[in-house]
Formats: sequence, structure tokens, C-alpha cells
Amino acid sequence: MIFRKLLYCMFLLVSAVLGTVCTAAQSTASFKLQVSTKTPTFRVGEVVRIAITQTDVSNHPVSCDYAGGNAVNLIYDYHVTQEDGSPAEKVVWSKPVPPPYSYKQCAIGPGESSTDPIYLNNVYKFDKPGQYTVWVSRVDPDIEDESGKPLIVKSNTITITVLPADATPPAKN
Repeated sequence: MIFRKLLYCMFLLVSAVLGTVCTAAQSTASFKLQVSTKTPTFRVGEVVRIAITQTDVSNHPVSCDYAGGNAVNLIYDYHVTQEDGSPAEKVVWSKPVPPPYSYKQCAIGPGESSTDPIYLNNVYKFDKPGQYTVWVSRVDPDIEDESGKPLIVKSNTITITVLPADATPPAKN
């Protein structure tokens, strides 16, 4: 009888541990996103270049597909705010944007990374001097959030400064 109770208690303990591990694994993204820029200062009218690096932190291959054109990967959602916290103005194209110009399948293995160079001024207007906060997000189709929807993975946040067109940029170190 005691052996049976001990065995039952061990079963409950193992079930609880496995349930916790599985739940934690379900809410952990299979990749991380890192936004960076070689220079955080631009002048009005210059190309605002950023890089998005996706790193596989899982134990299986992860999609790093590219869909887009004009140095913009449409698989990402771009988030840019002005220094007052309001959303930056998006670029409005004179012609409707067609479906993605190109689609390239990509997969990265555990521990590997893929980097997309992005011309952010093809998505947002940077025609006013000031500071802008930038981050991106992307759906992780392999993992579901608490509500059963695909998990949204968010990057770090960077700040870029836009100077007037005639300003002299700070000296590079």
C-alpha cells in the first residue's frame, strides 16, 4: 500500500514537472530578433539603413523567409515612433504596392543567424529632424501564445537621430 502511494506521488511529481517544462517551451520563441544600425545619425533625405538579425534559439530549423522589394522585408512589422511618442508617418506610394516583388525561402539552423539590410525610409518618412524609436516584430508560426495564436516576437529597440539636411553629422570615432 505504501509503495503504491509512493509510486502515485512520484507520478504526480513527474507529471507536474513535465507539464511546467512543456508550458514554458510553448511560450518561448524559436528565434530572437536584433535591430541595429552602423550609424544612429542621419540627415533628412538620406537613406535610413538598419539591419535585422534573426537568430535561431531553438533545437530545430526556423524560417527566415524574405518577401518584399526596395530593401524592405514585408514579413516584418515595422514600428517607428517620434520623440513625442506618436507614430511616425508612413510612406504613401503614388501607385499601389504590388504583391511582394520577390520571395525567397530561407531556413536557419539552431544557433545560426540571418541578417536583412533594410531601407527604413521606404516604409516611414524621416523628413522631420528629431529622434525616432525603432523596433520590429515577426510572427513565430511554430509557437502559440496563451490565447492559441501564433506568437509575435519583438526585437530590441534602437533610437536614431535625424538632423536637418544641411547639418554636419557628428564626427565618427
